[in-house]
Amino acid sequence: MTLPPAAVVWASLPVPALLIDAADRVVEVNPAGELFLNLSGKGLKGQPLLDRMAVAAPLDEVFARVRRNRSELFVNDVDVGTGERAPVSCNLQAAPVGEDPGAVLLLIIPREIADRLGRAQSVRSAAKSAIGMAEMLAHEIKNPLAGITGAAQLLS
Repeated sequence: MTLPPAAVVWASLPVPALLIDAADRVVEVNPAGELFLNLSGKGLKGQPLLDRMAVAAPLDEVFARVRRNRSELFVNDVDVGTGERAPVSCNLQAAPVGEDPGAVLLLIIPREIADRLGRAQSVRSAAKSAIGMAEMLAHEIKNPLAGITGAAQLLS
C-alpha cells in the first residue's frame, strides 16, 4: 500500500484544522476549516487567528502550554464563531507539530459531530444488549422444553 501525499491527507480531514505559527498566525487551513470559518485559505493565511475567530477560551494560553510542554491539549465545550455567524459549541484539540517549537495544529470538532458519533455508539450498544437478551430468552425457553420433551418420551 502506498501512502497518499500529506496534502491529500490534509485536504481529506473531516474536521476543521489550522496550522498556527509561533506568533499565533494562520499558516495553513484545510478545506473543512475554510467552510467552518466561511473564509478562504488566502484570506486566512498570515492573519492572527484571534482576529478571524472568536473563541470562548483563552487560546493564547492553550497555545503557550502546548509549546511549553510539547504535548497536546484538549478543550471541551467551547463556543467558536466568526463575526458573520453565531457561535457553535465545539471541542478543540491543540498539538505541537514536528520539530518547529512554535508550530501548533488546532483541530476544531463541532459538538454536533461528536454528539452524532456518541449517539451511534449508543445505538450499537443498545442493539448488542437486545441481541444478548434475545439469546438468553431463547436459552431459557429451550431448557424447559427439553425437559418436557424428555418426560413425554418416557411416558410414551
